[in-house]
Amino acid sequence: MSTGTAVQDAAGRRDAARAMLQRPILTALHDPDSLDLVRRHSTALRAMFADRLGYTLIVETEFARLVKTPLDAAAPLRPLHRATGGEFGAIGYTYLALTAAALLAPGQGDRIPMAVLVEQVRADAAARDIEITDGLAERRHLVAALQGLMEWGVVGETDLGNDHDRDDHDGADSDGDEVVLTVCRPLLRHLTAFALHDLPGPSAAITARPETPRRRLYRRLVEDPFTARDDLDPEALGVLIRERAEIARLLDEDFGLVLEVRTEGALAYDPDGDLTDLLFPGSGTVNQAALLLISELVDILEPVPGSAVHVDATTLENTLTGLVATHARNWRGEYVRDVTALCRDVTALLVRLGLARPRGDGLLLAAPAARYRPTISESPHS
Repeated sequence: MSTGTAVQDAAGRRDAARAMLQRPILTALHDPDSLDLVRRHSTALRAMFADRLGYTLIVETEFARLVKTPLDAAAPLRPLHRATGGEFGAIGYTYLALTAAALLAPGQGDRIPMAVLVEQVRADAAARDIEITDGLAERRHLVAALQGLMEWGVVGETDLGNDHDRDDHDGADSDGDEVVLTVCRPLLRHLTAFALHDLPGPSAAITARPETPRRRLYRRLVEDPFTARDDLDPEALGVLIRERAEIARLLDEDFGLVLEVRTEGALAYDPDGDLTDLLFPGSGTVNQAALLLISELVDILEPVPGSAVHVDATTLENTLTGLVATHARNWRGEYVRDVTALCRDVTALLVRLGLARPRGDGLLLAAPAARYRPTISESPHS
């Protein structure tokens, strides 16, 4: 193999790996070019994901599925979100599980009428003594579940999912019995990492398995926006100190990430800025409120550079209340009317970003959060 061909092959493999990180379920329907690239490099990718991260890569004709291993207990969970941005919640997950099970029910083919699916969901719920809602609420939850399955490519195009506002309005089509869903059954079987009926309880699904310190560290760097030193166990921290150069080389080779290590912790960032499922700063009320909140808290609490600072619940809510009063005309009405809900969602965002951790009656604002504080540049008078 010539040098040019080797470089091109390495670049293609890295692009394929990035595609799987960006979208752990790739289908021919949604992204045929990326799926073709993953299939071309499937052997090397399977070995890399398994060795470096402890992940399992499944590659078939119609799809590729990256089955991830849970992060350690210190890492925040990443819930599913509706098309409108809200989290699924317990009821949402119940409908998602019931819908997926109904699509896999014996006798079901690759196409299923919507009316048949709804009937199967209700029958399965009744058989397992699961109480589900009726009417409009049922439609909303069912549509949200189907939209999630459509996004993953499990369910093909239908009349559902084209209008995201349906989650807020009337849900399924009034002529639901005329809607026929196309199902990718092979992918449906790989939605979960393992058979859920074999688990002793719900917590077992997210319990991290014993792993080497090197793999735990590498996975945290790849998956988390920021990894604080305090969140690393002594063994993983030792690996970061001793093998920093080698880890930096692998991050670049595998995913095109750049390792940055500072006193407060480490991050592996993407210079292109597109290898993320969570843009920050970004648009929307929660993103804007979180950014402004950081700035206000830094001004109020004046943390020591490089150190985390505790923010009590009262300070957190009072600060957000002041921000809502200032920006009420530009922010979503539901958050303006309910500052508690805004506080909850802003806190959840900061935790997901690694910029904060729950602590007592408030949260611990991580040192890197101060970097997002807006700065004012002075320009000379004209």
